[in-house]
Amino acid sequence: MESTPETVALLENRENLYRLLTRLYRAEVDPAFLDGLAAMSFPAADNDDDMAAGARLLEGWLRRPQTDPVTTLAVDYARVFLGAGIASGAVAYPYESVYTSPERLIMQDARDKVVAAYRTSGLDKSDAFTVPEDHIALELEFMAHLCAETRHALAAAEPEGVAFGLTQQAEFLTRHLANWVPAFCADVAVYADTDFYKGVAKLTAGYLRMDEAILADLRAELVD
Repeated sequence: MESTPETVALLENRENLYRLLTRLYRAEVDPAFLDGLAAMSFPAADNDDDMAAGARLLEGWLRRPQTDPVTTLAVDYARVFLGAGIASGAVAYPYESVYTSPERLIMQDARDKVVAAYRTSGLDKSDAFTVPEDHIALELEFMAHLCAETRHALAAAEPEGVAFGLTQQAEFLTRHLANWVPAFCADVAVYADTDFYKGVAKLTAGYLRMDEAILADLRAELVD
């Protein structure tokens, strides 16, 4: 197992993107976060149409003159993810249980399996975040945590830690995020009023698909 600067940078970049996606889904955009987003260049993989489209939508919306962008995004966030003002139908509730249970209810089997995965890594949900554990923001944050743990193991030349971390990432991505987030993102892209959240959805779907391939390459390079 060889730790190259390119591999370390890749693990760090993956962690940072998972943390960015976590913040986008965790809560409404505030002024400071919006200012930071406006200064960013979003990743646009030439080999993934969703990522390229998501980056274009996000950057186009952020560069467009807005009267009150924070309020506009808060209204869209509340309507799409919380169902505020919606009697039925056009809502993308951000929970794995909703997308994987026959009754489309929260707190189902998927939530219990996610909790077990978190506890395998010695984690519990923070009391500050009061939603169920299979919320998309918590699942994305868990992936960011695993990326960081794997990066630390690689820096410390701990092959068992690297192998364990990459295996956890691949299993969680396949068994959880990839199992429901594509359908969730498709709903967001349809239901959102703003190109901002349409772009977030496309960027998320494209990145998760690309990260499955990245993880396969990392495991072949560092573990197999």
